[in-house]
Amino acid sequence: MTTVSVITPTYNRAETLPRAIESVLAQSYGGFEHVIVDDGSTDDTAAVVERYDDDRIEYIRLEGNNGANVARNEGIRAASGEYVAFLDSDDEYYPRKLESCVAALESLPETYGGVFHGYDIYRGEEYLGPEATREGRVTRSALGEANVPGSFITTTFRASVFDAVGDLDEAMASSQDYEFYLRVGREYDLYGLGTILAKHYRRADSISLDVAARREGKAQLVERHGDVLTDRRHAHHHYLLGLTHARRGEMATARRELARAIRLHPTNPFPYVHLATCVTPRTFAAGMDVKRLVKRLIGR
Repeated sequence: MTTVSVITPTYNRAETLPRAIESVLAQSYGGFEHVIVDDGSTDDTAAVVERYDDDRIEYIRLEGNNGANVARNEGIRAASGEYVAFLDSDDEYYPRKLESCVAALESLPETYGGVFHGYDIYRGEEYLGPEATREGRVTRSALGEANVPGSFITTTFRASVFDAVGDLDEAMASSQDYEFYLRVGREYDLYGLGTILAKHYRRADSISLDVAARREGKAQLVERHGDVLTDRRHAHHHYLLGLTHARRGEMATARRELARAIRLHPTNPFPYVHLATCVTPRTFAAGMDVKRLVKRLIGR
């Protein structure tokens, strides 16, 4: 019997997809299906999936490259589980991920639409540190302050949530996960598990380096959810833009964005660190090392 459906959108990730699939098959909780939605890959993705002789794996092939949220929505529509979880094709779950999330959802009242957890961040084999979460309830007002759950890979929702709030927004240029959480927050609370249950790999071709997509996504968020977004959240947008420009070597623009972040939310220490170190790529990298060290020490 399927209790939880794991949705994996993928596009030309034949090299990393086995890692994701095997992390699902290795779960301590067996009542799952793994719905893999191939968004028009031109590599060996189909052949990779065919190697796994497990009837809990369902493979869906889309024509053309339509975008991650289109693929996720196809997976949601195909899902048969009571709960829906997400896993990107270059990330992986730790073995107790599904067991922990299902147990939490079964113990929580229906007013909680989903749960989420922390994750470890890697770049290749290099460990960059944790993105930890606090145990407890998260309301829409808290989501207006920050994208508390973070990446889709942390979340598991009741399947009924999608009937209540609709599909994922396929028009979002960025912040696709955050826009959905804000929509869920209008009808439900979320619950954070104070544990780390997944591993996230950062890639050089990430949308996070696309300045235009970041700016468009911010405008779309304001249009859809401007009533709940706070100065702290607006500050975080400028902070992330600052980091993006710095990674692209655009130090003057990076410093302007970081200064805006500080004006909007002056108690966050990290923009000050980067503002002081956004001089050259080397000094910026040193500032990032300081940030990672601090986050490891405080468990954030």
